[in-house]
Amino acid sequence: TAWEDPLSETLEKEVQETRRMVSALQALLLHGSLPEDEQDVSLTLDQCNAEQQLVVIRSRLDQSMEEAQELKLLAYQLTFYWFVNMQDAQQQRLCTQEASILQMKQELLRASMTKDELNNQNVQNIKETGQKDRLLQQLKHKLEESQTQQVQEVQLLRDALRSLRNNFRDHDPQHHTLDTLEQGIVSLIDRLHSLNERGRGKSPRRKGQHTDNDSWPCTKVCQSHSGSSASTKILYFTGKSPTPSMINILKRLGEVTLKDVKAAVDREGNYRYHFKALDPEFGTVKEEVFLDGAIVPGWEGKIVAWVEEDRGDER
Repeated sequence: TAWEDPLSETLEKEVQETRRMVSALQALLLHGSLPEDEQDVSLTLDQCNAEQQLVVIRSRLDQSMEEAQELKLLAYQLTFYWFVNMQDAQQQRLCTQEASILQMKQELLRASMTKDELNNQNVQNIKETGQKDRLLQQLKHKLEESQTQQVQEVQLLRDALRSLRNNFRDHDPQHHTLDTLEQGIVSLIDRLHSLNERGRGKSPRRKGQHTDNDSWPCTKVCQSHSGSSASTKILYFTGKSPTPSMINILKRLGEVTLKDVKAAVDREGNYRYHFKALDPEFGTVKEEVFLDGAIVPGWEGKIVAWVEEDRGDER
């Protein structure tokens, strides 16, 4: 350090001075005179005798020894102070490290508590997910039971209408009433199906999937308004068959005439053509069209028609 260097230099000077005095004393005792390099010292003594010179040298030697002892003591004290300061610095550093270790332990404890809390939340979430899955399975089971019940009811209604239709003659006017009833039921099923789809969220129907509406004629076509904007689908019923036929006409809805329908159906003989329409006063009706150039009415983006053989006695 800065204060140790001057101290070392002072000690070296004192030791050298002491050695020089001891050498002079030895020369005086052995030869009775000082060395040549010490002759200047003898001049300051005013030509004193040897005994006086010996006394002076001894006194100087004692003084140098005392100064050396004092310097050694000072060096010991400084060394002691340096060790004390070093010990204080080490103690302070140890306290800082202990504080850091304590802080790290606290952070580790908080992290452990957070981990336990997250594990508990995870367990709770797993339990809630299991409960929701069970509830969802129950709801799906109830929905399947409800759909099965609906299918059975629709099948019963279909069989009843078929049995009732078989009780009439082929050209009985009551077939028209049954057709109207059948179309009303189909429309109702379509609305219920659309409400169910809207409530559960639309999902694409997979191939082979069966619904209640598949049991009714023309229902599959009635569920969508698919088709190119430049063509129109025509569903037409003939005789007492509940299953309709379908054709496409390369005209837009609103441009199709009775002549176009006749050309597309292409049946020999005289036939009457009724079309499903919406009347402002009576609602859903079967509208008969006679003129070939007349525009036939549409229904939900398509044309639904009934083609019946025309017999003179029934006109």
